Amino acid sequence: MTSLFHYLQDTLKVTPLDDDQVQVTVTLPTEHFLHFARILDSLCGLVASVNSRTRLAKFQAAAEALKFNEQCEANQQDYYRYIVERFDRYTAEGLNRNQAIKRIGADLREVNHPCGSCRPARSYWPTSGKQS
Repeated sequence: MTSLFHYLQDTLKVTPLDDDQVQVTVTLPTEHFLHFARILDSLCGLVASVNSRTRLAKFQAAAEALKFNEQCEANQQDYYRYIVERFDRYTAEGLNRNQAIKRIGADLREVNHPCGSCRPARSYWPTSGKQS
């Protein structure tokens, strides 16, 4: 493809400045100035649109991550509550600690729970008054 702005290749000058900026100097014929300015204006609008969509996507992703984290914490609390309630029920029925833990693990496996054992809850038990 042949560039319609072939003269830009010869007259374009880029000078590095401080703060990660560059100075761009272009020498062009007077009759092309208005067209060039319109092209730059269109490109600035396009870049601004892309940047705003990128920022919007980042904000949406952050909001979804926050919602997901909150749901994870709620699921974890439900799991801990389930474990403690089962533990209390089984020990009240007369099972010792190890038997209750085994029974809870069997209950979790029976319902295909992702945590098929009580190990993840053991760190929570001391705060709920249980012995690990």
